[in-house]
Amino acid sequence: MRGLRVLLVFGLLGCHGKPEQDPLVERAAFGVFFGGQIQDRRELPFELDEAKQSCGIRVDFRAPLEHQARLSWEIERPLNARASKADAGQERVTEVGEARARVGERRLDVPVLLRQGQVLGNWHVRVKVDERTVIDRDVLVFDARERREREADAGR
Repeated sequence: MRGLRVLLVFGLLGCHGKPEQDPLVERAAFGVFFGGQIQDRRELPFELDEAKQSCGIRVDFRAPLEHQARLSWEIERPLNARASKADAGQERVTEVGEARARVGERRLDVPVLLRQGQVLGNWHVRVKVDERTVIDRDVLVFDARERREREADAGR
């Protein structure tokens, strides 16, 4: 009986209720802007031509803002092999940014520019609104042409 009580206590400690709903943010996404929408992505083709693809962060608020909201973001990427000597010994580089949503806004879009020289692979994206984390995940950034060629070779 004592063993059953111990199991029950540990079982209850391991249970988690639903995470608390963010009071300000209805939805946050990182991905590709497309036709007025955003496709939330865990994989993102590396495309420099903004006419073909633009990516970024979108935050939809539950209601028009009653006060200004601060959005901060970090994107941690693998370090370019040709990085400066100041970065020697580091394996990753972090790009940071900040934006503000004004009173009355229901949505905030923050474009994220892909630039020549950024290293592909697993990028870690973290977005906070008023210091509350709304996105915290890895995104695989890949060369679409290379992937198509690899898949074509595998099909032969």
